[in-house]
Amino acid sequence: MHEFIFNICCNITASFIFIFALLIFLKPKFDIVHFIAKNDSPFDNVSDLCYSFKIINKSFFGAYDIEARSNYYYIRQGENDIVNKVFSKIELKTSKVNFISGFKPFTKNYGDNCIQFFTYEDLSSKMNNSSTYIQFQITARHNLIGLNNIFTYNFVNKSVIVEGKFKEGNYKEIINC
Repeated sequence: MHEFIFNICCNITASFIFIFALLIFLKPKFDIVHFIAKNDSPFDNVSDLCYSFKIINKSFFGAYDIEARSNYYYIRQGENDIVNKVFSKIELKTSKVNFISGFKPFTKNYGDNCIQFFTYEDLSSKMNNSSTYIQFQITARHNLIGLNNIFTYNFVNKSVIVEGKFKEGNYKEIINC
């Protein structure tokens, strides 16, 4: 009887370790580049200025159902010293992508694991107000097991908006164009 209870306890412990290993190692891992690029539109027949956000898939597996959201938010002091965040949507040209490839660490000239999201809203003028911030958020699903993960970055300073375009590939820098 003692051996039976011991075996059940070992199996439950091994199951928990396996589940936590899946949750830690197989969730999508994305980097949101901490700059916003300001450049001419990359789309044909559009001569407007656009702003772009870049994400990089850092997991070895692909991800699908990638959805991007971007919002302005303002911090307001409410009653009883409660801080409120008031959100206003930023319209992205494309906000959903079906699939992004996984990260290949030893492959040169590889950028299939990077995506840019564009908007034509004038982010620079909105961020002139010191209480206006931009929040960029990504939701992605793991290609193999379907686990979701959410990644958020807050752009709180106008200095993150840089003229130029993102360098292609797994780079987090902006080059002048």
